[in-house]
Amino acid sequence: MPQLAASAVAIVLLVSLATVVGLRRWGGYGTPVAPTAQAEASDVGDRFLQRRQVIDYWNQRVELNKARWSPEMRATFDRNMKVIDQAVSDSLNELNRNPHDEISEQMLNESLNDKLALLKEFSDL
Repeated sequence: MPQLAASAVAIVLLVSLATVVGLRRWGGYGTPVAPTAQAEASDVGDRFLQRRQVIDYWNQRVELNKARWSPEMRATFDRNMKVIDQAVSDSLNELNRNPHDEISEQMLNESLNDKLALLKEFSDL
């Protein structure tokens, strides 16, 4: 169990680090444009919706396998997912308040990547 939890945390950290390095190396999010505030808000919502659909797919796969897990494994998964969900929520709230905040956008992307990585990792168990 501790090795499984440690490997899941290591994967989450590795994905976060790779995302940050990749964004900095390839120039972030491209050339900035000046869309309207309404377009920015819908853009954030659209990006989140598309990612949410992928996350929902992997979440369904996890739920199918969850019954076979030990109580300790379920607790580890739920604890990690709670932390990631809080990070997603915080980043999304901040980004909705200030759509121009690149840090909040990076944090949201990293949190969503972390969630996806955790779901993929636990979907095979």
